Amino acid sequence: PVLIRDEKTASGRVHVGSMRGVAIHGLVSEVLAEQGVKNRFLYEINDFDVFDSVPEYLARGRFDEYLGKLLISVPSPAGEAANYAEYFASDFIKALAHAGFVPEYYRGSSLYLSGRMNKVIKTALKKASVIRDIYKRVSGSTRAEDWLPFHPVCENCGKIATTEASDFDGKTIAYTCRVDKVDYTKGCGHTARVSPYDGGGKLPWKVEWAAKWVVMDVQVEGGGKDHSTKGGARDVANHIAKEVYAYEPPLDIPYEFFLVGGAKMS
Repeated sequence: PVLIRDEKTASGRVHVGSMRGVAIHGLVSEVLAEQGVKNRFLYEINDFDVFDSVPEYLARGRFDEYLGKLLISVPSPAGEAANYAEYFASDFIKALAHAGFVPEYYRGSSLYLSGRMNKVIKTALKKASVIRDIYKRVSGSTRAEDWLPFHPVCENCGKIATTEASDFDGKTIAYTCRVDKVDYTKGCGHTARVSPYDGGGKLPWKVEWAAKWVVMDVQVEGGGKDHSTKGGARDVANHIAKEVYAYEPPLDIPYEFFLVGGAKMS
């Protein structure tokens, strides 16, 4: 079957603009089915991303200590949800069902923790120089010669936003949890070698985007039109898919935004 995919990072309340991607991919799935084309519409609740800000509607003091950690490591604001991401994903899923969209849901953490991402992680680390070249050539972004396309979780403080990986020996990577890497939380200064596999960290999102296409064999995946501009995230991911993973990128469907006061809703 044709595999259609979309995703949303569950970092807080999901605004109505996020319905755009669900509706477009969901309608593509429905029309293909009407035409007799077998397909699956998979929707990822991305719970394996960084908790980088506390929404204004939550008590800041309660959540400050979790800044820089993965969303699945942040407690639920209320109720019996397993974690922060599940709490906000629940409302989103209910709203989509009410609107008539029922994709097959899965969690981003499941890809990493199950080991399904291990092979693409290893390839990315081995071809780090190729990825650095793509970043510079396609988007004009320069990375240091020892930069690796991976964010490990610090063994000491549990943060991922503050770590920098620098050496891959085929089995482990070296990293430092930098105190001053980001302005919204501090690292602990810990240095170590860890395995990058089985949920020990994650790929940067432009690399991760291409890697997920490969792992899930995605044929259709659109996104906001900003990503598909020259040098945008989709452009970078397309090059990574082809040059690093020898994978033909999915059919793109660049779409407009919902605007509020002339600006993209957020």
